Amino acid sequence: MLKSLGAGLANFSLMFRQPLGSFCDIETSHNDALIDKRGNYLTWIPIYGMQRMVERRDIAGITEAMRLELSGALESKGHAIVGWYISDPDAALIEIERVNLTSCRNIAKALGLDMNGILDERALLWPKIMRWEAAYFILWTRTSVLTKEERRQLKQEYAENAKNIGRVGNTQRLYLRSEVMAARHSAFVTRVLSALRAHDVSAKPLDPHDALRMAREAMYREMAASEWRPSLPGDGVMARCPEDGDKRPPAEHVLWPPIRDQLFYTDAITRGGQRVDFGENAFGPIDMEIGPEDPRPFVELAATLGQDRIPWRASFLLEGSGRSAMQMKDVGASFLSMFPGNADLRRALAYVDELRRKENHISVKMRASFATWAPADQPAKLRRRVSTLSQRIEGWGNTKTTAVIGDPLEGAMSSVPGLALGSTANPALAPLGDALGMLPWTHTASPWENGSVLFRRGDGGIWPYDPSGGRVRPLTVDIFVAPPGSGKSVLANTINIGLCLSPAVMGTSGAKLPLIGKADIGKSAEGFVRLVQEALGPNRRHEAIFSSLLFAPGYEFNIFDLQVGCEYPLPLEKAFLQNFLALATTPPDQNTPFEGMTQLISLVIDEVYRNCTELGGAAKHYHRGVDNEVDEAIERLGIDLHDESPYWRDVVNALCDRGEYRLAERAQRHAVPILEDLIGAVRSDQVKDMFDSLRLAETSEKASQIFERYISDLIRRYETLNAPTQLDFGPARIIVLDLQYVAPGGNSAAANRQTEMVYLLARHILGRNFFLHPEYIKFIPERVHGYHKPRITEIYETVKRIDYDEWHRTQGSMLVRAQAELDVREGRKHNVQLGFASQRLSDMGDGIIAQSTGRFVLGADDQGERDAITERFGLSEASAKIVRHRLTGPRKDGAPFLAILRAESKHYEQFLINTLGPVELWALSTTPADTSLRNRLYERVGFTEGLRRLSKVFPGGSASEEIERRTKALMRNGDASDSIEAGVIETLAAELIEGRGLGLVLRAQIEPTPANDRIPVAAE
Repeated sequence: MLKSLGAGLANFSLMFRQPLGSFCDIETSHNDALIDKRGNYLTWIPIYGMQRMVERRDIAGITEAMRLELSGALESKGHAIVGWYISDPDAALIEIERVNLTSCRNIAKALGLDMNGILDERALLWPKIMRWEAAYFILWTRTSVLTKEERRQLKQEYAENAKNIGRVGNTQRLYLRSEVMAARHSAFVTRVLSALRAHDVSAKPLDPHDALRMAREAMYREMAASEWRPSLPGDGVMARCPEDGDKRPPAEHVLWPPIRDQLFYTDAITRGGQRVDFGENAFGPIDMEIGPEDPRPFVELAATLGQDRIPWRASFLLEGSGRSAMQMKDVGASFLSMFPGNADLRRALAYVDELRRKENHISVKMRASFATWAPADQPAKLRRRVSTLSQRIEGWGNTKTTAVIGDPLEGAMSSVPGLALGSTANPALAPLGDALGMLPWTHTASPWENGSVLFRRGDGGIWPYDPSGGRVRPLTVDIFVAPPGSGKSVLANTINIGLCLSPAVMGTSGAKLPLIGKADIGKSAEGFVRLVQEALGPNRRHEAIFSSLLFAPGYEFNIFDLQVGCEYPLPLEKAFLQNFLALATTPPDQNTPFEGMTQLISLVIDEVYRNCTELGGAAKHYHRGVDNEVDEAIERLGIDLHDESPYWRDVVNALCDRGEYRLAERAQRHAVPILEDLIGAVRSDQVKDMFDSLRLAETSEKASQIFERYISDLIRRYETLNAPTQLDFGPARIIVLDLQYVAPGGNSAAANRQTEMVYLLARHILGRNFFLHPEYIKFIPERVHGYHKPRITEIYETVKRIDYDEWHRTQGSMLVRAQAELDVREGRKHNVQLGFASQRLSDMGDGIIAQSTGRFVLGADDQGERDAITERFGLSEASAKIVRHRLTGPRKDGAPFLAILRAESKHYEQFLINTLGPVELWALSTTPADTSLRNRLYERVGFTEGLRRLSKVFPGGSASEEIERRTKALMRNGDASDSIEAGVIETLAAELIEGRGLGLVLRAQIEPTPANDRIPVAAE
């Protein structure tokens, strides 16, 4: 009897909303929907945002289309839409850890990369400038939407369910599930989703477990990112022990407990009339008393409050007003006509009436509730935040708000989503189009939920980016367009660091660094390589290499090298040889090879390999003393070469048979052809028989003679290409080649031709193995299948990337561009990414632009270039304004850029900012003065200590302003500026090393550095 009395009193108190649980009407779940105690259905729809940026007039057009699509559903009282939004800068770190840092740390650990310094710096910096936000539509379908027949069926379903389930006691009321209501609700959800997706708004239904978790976190902000999960029908549930003496334990002991009992872990405490405490935070509710005079998009309010960096949430309740609301409007208009002072209200009602009559523009009942919060022990901070929130809302189209709410607890709960359909705010009669525009769906979205790179939006929103592409962007072809000094090199380095820390490095054979090759002009990627080398530690530095490419001793590279154990080139290797030799035998002022030259080259390649393979022909003899490592291995392994004059090919095969593949590769360098062997091949009888009669009209020479002449000139000019390979990168997985000394560019045809050949050569050096495919095993001798099968499989499964800097230098070279476009087309099936950087969009070429899936625009030199970018990419007006006015180059809060992405067959346009901490900025800096200063500190105090000192003295990531100031001061004496700047950098470095001048701030932290603690620069 006492138990029954207690239950009755509990139900009575719920009617008058006494305990906190009385504000939760949710009873149970059904598929993707929740059900309240009246049998109403609701579904949460996360609004991830828009794919493109929009302006106010764009939003007006979208809301007009949405109005037409949703008017039928909201004309009656059966359906409701709650637009809910939350922004919390204090929760930024939790979200940053979830979407980025936790994964990056785990992957760095698996790779053996010590990236703690960089990642810890990000954890300190990003939460100060970023904020977490989330937006949802909560769609309600009331039982009142049903027809008379459907209501009859609903009652039958309830009765049948109750009969089948039996008495369940204080548990979830499962009998409220209804297929009739589920069908009507599903149709409404589909309708709203279609309206959103038709206008590039990313949205999908949310699982009820996650929905209830979000509702709980909205109340108890200290529970953000908790692992709490409600117990719903279908989940496993532990039976509760009945009380002693209970002969017939109730069914509720083995069923799912009421949702209200699960949601609330502590009661709310009301303090005065404008504050209520939930857990560790105090909340201040605000209601919209009068709607805006000038309805504006929600994004304008969110952006303004984003700059204020206060936590807040908002709930907009839109309900179908039905005939009663229109009748109230008519009665109100007639009554108010008696009072001249109410002219504004009469005009407003007349406006709504005119919209209804002329455009069939329905009105809805709209209520809006807001809240902000602060730690419970900081009431002054809460008051300031309430004041700021109220002012910003009132400035949002001249809206009137109030913080004086009858029950502050009910006011605070009005902005908690998805627990009950109600609000303490005054209802407004708003045109549906205006009301839809005020809902939170106009922020921009990322196609990725997580990413190893994190950018931020202009309003501080978090924007994850996955450089591996993943399933969202399986073809990754990036172009970077910006004038010098716009931050494109740092952005490219940021993406490559992210690629190293992405889940894509976790392959079937364990975690390995991605394969990255970059053809650099200058040292823009030297900082990236050095950062990776230091993270790898001294025993693995060789896995990342930065090297200049020179035509000098020690840099020999033979284009005829083969996969170890092979006697002939694979198809992709032969294609490169054909392209390279065709370019080498074409006059510098022409782009098309001579007639028949392509066919001649193909035959000569076959012939030169045949000559070096068939014993007794031109096969190359082994001589001791050429490679000491190979000589020692022959003796150590007891290899008997049998012949008085053995061949290098015999050495290669013997070493392969004994599993010494690294040494076999070294030996094979002396077994394959070099450039001078082509002359003998072109003079062979087989070539003469086919091409001896071919004469070229341009010179009246035989094709073979022209070929021989050009090859001889190539050998004379580039001796390093006519020798066995010495440029050995070993097992390096990240290779950056600086081409600035061998790719001169310029206006002469000869210089341009050399640049073209160097780019083609660099592509072969860097990506020779990137396009290996398991199908190529059939072209490889069986004796080395055991070595190449797992190797090729591992390479094929590994994410790979080739970057080209200063791509404009290849303009006019059809062969180089054709090779790049072929790589772009075939990159996806080989898991190869491509990146191209240049100063103007036209430098890229139409083929690469058309197939690119990532376009990063960091600036444009002139109006013509801005117009070209806008037109070529079909940018929206909002994005065009970004290109024209907001790409200002690096600044204190980061480097802004416009990202134009193609992902999931969708088009994204986003204005983003690449924000890095001072340590990372100094590590990746490409400014000549900064790199000179940085390298001096690296040499004297080491990598980590050097970066620490630079970031402490120059937290902006650059000393350029100080160097320029000192240089100008000294130039007044008439000295040469170059020598002055070098002296200034040396002086500045000494100050930071010795702790004087600007380095005084370091003195308390400086410790003696061992004299031999010198870390060689990457190029060494």
